[in-house]
Amino acid sequence: MSSYVWGAGDFYRDAFSSEAFFGFRILIAWASILILLWCLGLSALIWRARKKGYENNFMSVLLVCEGIKATFLLSSGILYIRKYEALQDVLWIWTIDVFFTAHVISILMYFCIPIYYRLKRLSFLHRDSFKKHAWYLTVIFGIAIWALIRTAPAFDISDASWITCQEGDPQAELHTWFGEEQEWMRDVVDEVGPCTQDFETTIVTQPDGAWAIVVLSPLASLMALLLIRSSIRSHLEGENPDISSSLTSRSLYIGFLGKVISFFLYVVLLTILTILHGDQVTFINETIWRYGEASSFDRFKLFLWIFSFVITPIGIAFECMMFVHATLKDTVFGIDNNLRKTFRTAVFTGIGLVAFIIGSEAMESIIGYGMAGGVLVGLTLLMIRKPILSVIDTISGRFIPSSHTPEEIAYLDAYATAMEDMIITPEERKLLNTIASTYGLSDKIVKQLETEYDTGLDED
Repeated sequence: MSSYVWGAGDFYRDAFSSEAFFGFRILIAWASILILLWCLGLSALIWRARKKGYENNFMSVLLVCEGIKATFLLSSGILYIRKYEALQDVLWIWTIDVFFTAHVISILMYFCIPIYYRLKRLSFLHRDSFKKHAWYLTVIFGIAIWALIRTAPAFDISDASWITCQEGDPQAELHTWFGEEQEWMRDVVDEVGPCTQDFETTIVTQPDGAWAIVVLSPLASLMALLLIRSSIRSHLEGENPDISSSLTSRSLYIGFLGKVISFFLYVVLLTILTILHGDQVTFINETIWRYGEASSFDRFKLFLWIFSFVITPIGIAFECMMFVHATLKDTVFGIDNNLRKTFRTAVFTGIGLVAFIIGSEAMESIIGYGMAGGVLVGLTLLMIRKPILSVIDTISGRFIPSSHTPEEIAYLDAYATAMEDMIITPEERKLLNTIASTYGLSDKIVKQLETEYDTGLDED
């Protein structure tokens, strides 16, 4: 057996190889970090918009938890090899303790929805005294609950080992990371078989209680979805007059709906994988499909498994975007337009990435050179970029409608008329200034409206 130890170069070469779908998994891990930063930024924006607003405090904390929940692959995207085990020891705290604490806190916060968003049958909970304390008490209770259960057998992730392999060796080696070496770990090594390539990876115990928390969190989102729906229905029937606004509730509802849909898509995909595989699929199967003697069918299952990882972060990012729209539409000018642009960019980039990988895999099986397929797909997407963006804009316009005031819309109409020849004459500028003054629009708002319109022209 060889004692060769992987370095950073080996890790990234393997992560972005054609066998690893050109870095698909690690890109998801990196994207989850960006989603976390996005959620943290949005959280800070909501907090600063109204520091003494208890609803804002509640939503701000919930956004942080949702961002953390999106980063379940974080550690695997940062030098996830034995040489940097000390780094992984630190990241493991985030991967397990911080991650599951965020899940527990978010579940508790979902149960607090009636406190911050009035429901007819639960109107007794909609009190300022409850609002004042619920948003931080859920954090305290969530941390305490995970601290109490984390070492229980059903929740304790007690054993992990590194599997290392150098091409040509008759069998991979096991190196204990923490806990003890288990018999099932040896079984995994046997299934991987002889070392046909160099690699390092880990296998970890996966207790049922930890999986239960992950599953319970989106189910709690479904409950929150039903609560918000009930609140909207009461408002429409005139029984809930103190709801902030129908548009605000609609944004919250769409956010929860997107999260719930992403969860059920994830379940459907895992169900399909289970049927194809003939047994429950876990991270252990990923190791065997990735590094064992995999068939084309195994490669297909591996792609579906990795693709499933992207569904939850996307659902969380969408949920957070709609939460921000619901909370800030009345306090941050142009937030709807900015969110639509962010949505469009993210969706188009995601479509391009998945299409590149599928095209590369297809071409690899046909001519043995996968990159050609990826380049061909990329060029095709660039050629049809405008129709795709138009469809994405139509979709985003449905769930992020414009929240301009009638006065702002009137000014935009006047500005659009003046810009028909792409030139604003001095006379037209005087007329626009008069309109702005009549409608009580400040110079700052006028500048933002005109910039928004000009940006739309440039993109068209």
